[in-house]
Amino acid sequence: MLTPRFELAQTDDYIMFVIHAPYANIKDTMVEVDGSDFRFYSTPYYLRLNLPGEIVENDASSGKYDCDKGDFTFKFSKAQKGEFFKNLDMITTLLAPSKIKDKLLPNIEVIANPCAVLNAETSENAAEFNDTINAGMENLSKELKNEWYTEQTPEADNIQIVLQSPSYGFGNKISGALADFEEAWIKEIIDLPLPDKTLPKDRQKLREINEVLSFDEDHYMFDLMTPEEYAVSAMSYVCEWEKLVEDDVCFSNEEKDLLKELPNKDYLLDSTEVNMILYGMVDILFASCYNCRITEGENNTESGWILTKLSSTLSWFQSFTDIRDVILCSVRRSLCFPLVRNWNFSMKVFEDVQKVIKLGKKYVLKRFCDIYSILNNSNEPRYIFNQLYIKDYLIWLQQVPSSRVQEIGFLLENVSIKKEELGLDLVEIEEACNSVKDDASVIESNLHTLSSDLEKLVIDNGNKSKYFNFPSTRVENNSSSSSSTSLCGSSSSSDRSTTNGTDNTSSFKSTNSHLMLNNSELDSDDDELD
Repeated sequence: MLTPRFELAQTDDYIMFVIHAPYANIKDTMVEVDGSDFRFYSTPYYLRLNLPGEIVENDASSGKYDCDKGDFTFKFSKAQKGEFFKNLDMITTLLAPSKIKDKLLPNIEVIANPCAVLNAETSENAAEFNDTINAGMENLSKELKNEWYTEQTPEADNIQIVLQSPSYGFGNKISGALADFEEAWIKEIIDLPLPDKTLPKDRQKLREINEVLSFDEDHYMFDLMTPEEYAVSAMSYVCEWEKLVEDDVCFSNEEKDLLKELPNKDYLLDSTEVNMILYGMVDILFASCYNCRITEGENNTESGWILTKLSSTLSWFQSFTDIRDVILCSVRRSLCFPLVRNWNFSMKVFEDVQKVIKLGKKYVLKRFCDIYSILNNSNEPRYIFNQLYIKDYLIWLQQVPSSRVQEIGFLLENVSIKKEELGLDLVEIEEACNSVKDDASVIESNLHTLSSDLEKLVIDNGNKSKYFNFPSTRVENNSSSSSSTSLCGSSSSSDRSTTNGTDNTSSFKSTNSHLMLNNSELDSDDDELD
């Protein structure tokens, strides 16, 4: 049987069901309502929902079928008018069967049995006799052993005995799942070396060492000084969550199909494990928001790599106990591995995570549906992360109260990190960049001044005269009086002086800043220029 796609809506008095069953056999359609149990059957579809409240079938109930859309629409009255049914959009939870409370059986106590009492006394006497014999044999055996051997205590080695493989996955409930896979295959998608042998306490140390070694100062400086055009565009891109309000969030048909196919599970988790799972959710959402912003909402072949590389929950099986450590780790990895490694860009992604969580757990579910689809369609074998983490997140998020997700949003509002906390020497790198930038500005300014001075050099071949304007230059006229001429004025034809209609090419004019050469000198200069 097929589980059809469905939607539920409610008013104060009614519950509406919209069931998409385009291949249904209408004449075989059956609908049954029993309290909170709703059943729909129409070959080849079968749907059974466990509602959060009770409904009744009465004269106000109705049903219809739209043959163009292939949709059945049913309306039933609420048993209690005005009651609000929670989580009607949590598809997997609605498909879960109702939980039947275990009936406690009455205790049976045996008061007395004469035959049993007699047998018990006989058995006690026999047991005492056997204990006496056994104790004597043990003492004799010890005496014989002590005759030849003395008690020896070997030097204790600091050896840690691990009874089972290190755990990982959702809630750290899985171990040994990767033992049968080839090591080369694991290395393609997981950074953690030997995941089935590396202890959880060692994962953080190894991860931090790997991040420090992977950080590229040149790459960071380049993105800081000359950001690429696509980085600027991604920074200004308006993501989906920036245009939505919580009431407008709804699942697409593909997301509904995914959620209705998920199995029903119950999770036994203590408060520490719940917090760890919520912190892991933030870590994965940071990678998802980075991917959405850098691809401008259009996933590509690199999206799977971005998700798994930036999330240490996925790539290192890291378990967090503090929300601040989650953000520090996510920001640090965003500055070590992806194409755009910019502090402002990472802070923008951090703001995106806060906005996603503020939209409620339904929108968080949408993001995880997108993550599931990306990993499932990745060219690399990254679907394993869906089995280890994402599928359980999709099921568990539908069961967890919305207030727990909201609490994480409040915690994120109080998180503020500094560059010094990342351990990547970002402050020193940026100071060096700014110093170089200031030096470059001074050099550029000097070059501009020099260029302006060179533009004042004037060559006028038409009049067989050349005019040179050099700053702070003085030329003495040896053929005339000892008067000096400063060569720092502006050149113009009006400043040229003549005597008796002929060019006075043998003297310098102190009234202007031009150096005038005779024709023979000009000709020789032309030859040299040629």
